[in-house]
Amino acid sequence: MLHLTQAHKNAIRGIRKIKYFVARRKFQQARKPYDVRDVIEQYSQGHLNMMVRIKELQRRLDQTLGKPGSHLSIGVKCIPIGTRLYRMEQQINLIDNKVDSILQILNIFMEKGKPSLLKRTQSIEESV
Repeated sequence: MLHLTQAHKNAIRGIRKIKYFVARRKFQQARKPYDVRDVIEQYSQGHLNMMVRIKELQRRLDQTLGKPGSHLSIGVKCIPIGTRLYRMEQQINLIDNKVDSILQILNIFMEKGKPSLLKRTQSIEESV
């Protein structure tokens, strides 16, 4: 068995008392009701930070895509990406329609030209 000296016992008692007083003080602080002003101030600061972030995001979106309706009155120098994408989609749709019409015309020519093509291939085969 371990025997402690009186000095050791006093040191342990002192440490335990300090721990008790610290825990009691923390408990009393936890029991205190919230000060309404502090709560409102923290809420205001959080709300302000959130608004600053939202404004920054909106500014970056406007810089990238352009403000709504701005593509109507924009100069040639700074056309936003949204407007450029819209114009590109229109051009792609136009090209797609042209390709479709060309394919239709080619199909019509192929249907009309089939008998003559068949005759040509048959005559070539006979000559060989």
